[in-house]
Amino acid sequence: MNNDDLPLFDRFTLFFDFLGTSDATRWPKERLYPFLDLLISIAQIESEQDIGGSPQEDGSYRIRITPEVTTFSDNIVVSYPSLGNETSVPHDVPKHLRFEAHWAKFMCQDAIRMLSGVAELGLRIGILVRGGFTFGQLHHDKGVVFGEAMVEANRIEKSEAVYPRVLVSERIVERLDGIPEADRTFLLTDIDGRWHLNYFAEMIHHSSNGPIDIERAKRWKRAHLATIDAAIAELAHDPHRRGKWVWFKARFEEAYAHIQV
Repeated sequence: MNNDDLPLFDRFTLFFDFLGTSDATRWPKERLYPFLDLLISIAQIESEQDIGGSPQEDGSYRIRITPEVTTFSDNIVVSYPSLGNETSVPHDVPKHLRFEAHWAKFMCQDAIRMLSGVAELGLRIGILVRGGFTFGQLHHDKGVVFGEAMVEANRIEKSEAVYPRVLVSERIVERLDGIPEADRTFLLTDIDGRWHLNYFAEMIHHSSNGPIDIERAKRWKRAHLATIDAAIAELAHDPHRRGKWVWFKARFEEAYAHIQV
């Protein structure tokens, strides 16, 4: 079997899980049921990859992406195709949107779309997300996940992410070459110099199905800050776990500094 015959393809691969759920089976039902509902809602979006698009009235082009998603226990794998895959992109997508850097940007943004929704729901019940996002060889189809990209994303999450962040590997950062820094608001750099996905700023968009006015935004921010502060207080005896919440609070407050409560 030569390499052309291998059932592996270059894919953008996201792996994440939830912090603080090791003792979830002992949680009171008031907390356990919402967590199970969250896992079920993620499982229900599992579907075969689909990418489509359509031109807009203003001359722009809107791309719709449905990634491959697989869940097992409290672990989630999400993957997207490389621009080089023959069936990756609809033929009518304009050529200027087919460049690798733009495609990598779209994949980062869609990963944030999913992560921010999951993170917002998780924060409601006092849990945080952490993960790794990389690029490499992967087989991901009908719930089967196999390949070095999965191993790499898992390694990043387990060994390097540490805080409730989703680290972006150098493989993806390299593919973003050509995207101006001003257009990389979907990425943040941490004090250790590592890039991670800015899912924090998008969380509020998942707080309501309707318009979010300033008063609703203030209530939303106050409620989540109360949850964060309660977790920090509860973990006063555990500096390691407490530090993760302190880190998250700083990013949350920075993302929503414009909402004065």
